[in-house]
Amino acid sequence: MARRVMPAPDQVTVLVHGIWMQGVMMRVMGKMLEARGFRTHSVSYDFLKNTPEQNADSLYKEIGELGARRINLVGHSLGGIVILHLLHRYPDIDIDKVVLIGSPVRGSYVARRVYDTQMLRPLLGRSIEKGLLGGAPEFACKRPLGIITGSGNLGLSALLYPTGDDSDGVVRESETLIDNATDRVRLPLSHSTMIFSRECTDYVARFLSLGRFRE
Repeated sequence: MARRVMPAPDQVTVLVHGIWMQGVMMRVMGKMLEARGFRTHSVSYDFLKNTPEQNADSLYKEIGELGARRINLVGHSLGGIVILHLLHRYPDIDIDKVVLIGSPVRGSYVARRVYDTQMLRPLLGRSIEKGLLGGAPEFACKRPLGIITGSGNLGLSALLYPTGDDSDGVVRESETLIDNATDRVRLPLSHSTMIFSRECTDYVARFLSLGRFRE
């Protein structure tokens, strides 16, 4: 499936990480995309001190500093919610394609369980505000949107807070639904492993090239 493409010289694919991560975690996927011909840039944000809206503002400024005329956006988990806020707050931003990977855009069952435990609540920081507990904006951007989800059930959170078979071990399939998505694909991978997976990267690359996951 993987094939090298010739990226437009003015195009950059921006990778946005999930909760309890930093931008360096997305560099694995970034390097795999670069081997396929894409220019990439990984961002970091503070989910403890800042809301998804505030992180979207920071993301907008960082994108502006890249000097690229066209931007692809790839967000994992909470990063997908930050992207939705970015597109909502800055509807004129010139976006080419968007891919969300395991993003609980309708709110997260696991986050609610963590939030209900007072001792664990600080681990979520301000990610819960119009974010992991629900309230993220709709996808109103008239650009191709691809959604990748997983069916693996590995990881500590899957043991502590079982999410059922219809999940990636952290995020339920129903939590990722966006009515006007262009295409969807479900991979036999768990929530955190998707961003390190060559298979997942192949699907991201295909969507960024074609605007769909399958020819």
